[in-house]
Amino acid sequence: MKWKAWSQLAQDEIHWQNRCEKGLLKAEPVKDYVLRLWFEETMDVTIYELNFAPLLIDENPGKALLPLRDIKRFQFVKGDYALVWPNPETGEYDENVIDLAPECVRFFCERYGKLVKAPSLAA
Repeated sequence: MKWKAWSQLAQDEIHWQNRCEKGLLKAEPVKDYVLRLWFEETMDVTIYELNFAPLLIDENPGKALLPLRDIKRFQFVKGDYALVWPNPETGEYDENVIDLAPECVRFFCERYGKLVKAPSLAA
């Protein structure tokens, strides 16, 4: 159901007009399928923790994301504008890379994540 909600929003062209996602600065594993994610904001950051287990284990994430059910593969993650899982054997960005757009990751963070740090009002 969570992936269906994202899919519907992703196809809504009006929602995306005049929006600009700055992207992910950093991603780090906290435990199991939980990641701490730093989103770039104007002169600041927003930090969330998001448990991906409901997205990867409880639901069918689709063929492309199935390898992330392997916890070692899942925890080999980077925030590089997008949420990126490089090739686990080489660390390279090649045909075995898995990535999620920052807009998708922010959607799940805002709906299901835990806000760790909001941007300051002065930013």
